[in-house]
Amino acid sequence: MSKVVCIYPQDATTDFLQPLCDHICATFNAEEVGYETSGDNDPEEIIFNKIKDAKTIFFLGHGTSKGLYARLNEIILFNKDNISLLKDKQLFLLACNSDQFINTYKLSEAIGFGFLPTSLYDARHVRKLHSMRIEHLKEDDINIYNTALVDALINTLSETTMTDSHLFAERLKFSTCDKIVKILLQRGTPNYRIVADALYNFYKDMIIS
Repeated sequence: MSKVVCIYPQDATTDFLQPLCDHICATFNAEEVGYETSGDNDPEEIIFNKIKDAKTIFFLGHGTSKGLYARLNEIILFNKDNISLLKDKQLFLLACNSDQFINTYKLSEAIGFGFLPTSLYDARHVRKLHSMRIEHLKEDDINIYNTALVDALINTLSETTMTDSHLFAERLKFSTCDKIVKILLQRGTPNYRIVADALYNFYKDMIIS
């Protein structure tokens, strides 16, 4: 089996992704690598060495149009200076604006996403998602969004869907719509409609190159 690596630079804002990381490691026999700073080794060098001979890379972290990074000290992991490390690999990039990152560096065999309001900081800082005002989202709203996002991805990610981009897109759409319907029916928070719309944008903004 080809080597698979899951890069998960865990911090307080990405803790909710742990079940997704566990699913990826179990489903794809992936090796998890984080951003460990307590030891003597260079955490960036460890990550770079791990992915050199990997065929598939899952990244669960933070992003902009020009870089993928760990929140810790805003440390950039991948940008124009080392983008060659990601070339010719199958990529699943769960990070804000990873769709733009893929387009910026013309990455192929890559799945990316738009802006993901997964924390109160995101909601307050960005304020609008497309034409939707998100600055009034509460912690309960964010938790519902995060749980639905993770569940939809767990229900979607499999060895079969990762070899069939059309099937991946259709299954993610189905899984996300299922979560949206439940949120609209349950009306668990006053902002349930905004949460549902944010999930709609989650799958609509996805790109597969």
